[in-house]
Amino acid sequence: MKVFIDSDIFIRDLRYPKDQRFRENSAFLEQVYKGKLKGFTSIYNVLEVCGILSFNLSEERLLELYAGFRDKYNLQILFPKRNGESVCFLISELFLLIGKKLSFGDALITSMVEQNHKALDGFISWNAEHFKDKLSVEAITPPEIL
Repeated sequence: MKVFIDSDIFIRDLRYPKDQRFRENSAFLEQVYKGKLKGFTSIYNVLEVCGILSFNLSEERLLELYAGFRDKYNLQILFPKRNGESVCFLISELFLLIGKKLSFGDALITSMVEQNHKALDGFISWNAEHFKDKLSVEAITPPEIL
């Protein structure tokens, strides 16, 4: 199964080892790492994770996280399908998504999922309910896929 992984999965893994869902989260990420699930995320998610963790990491560690993200989780990082040279978006496209009651960050992520929906079977997030009926792929939590 090919799944797009939301930022909250990575944040829980990297920042909250005592969280009550940490074990389920780790079990899911292990399935991705071992190749039992084909994982995808977007450059927006990677930058969001780095931004959140920037308050707790040195610049060196932050750069290591960014540079090693793909290998750490054994996943593919998706970029916008614009001209391939920049991380950009169309305001009109995002505003349509924001109109569906999505935050700016969630609209960015949703736009990446929609650009790649033919290559995906699902969207994994602890906040899957926020994405229900807003994606052309099923939004589910880690326990629902395990």
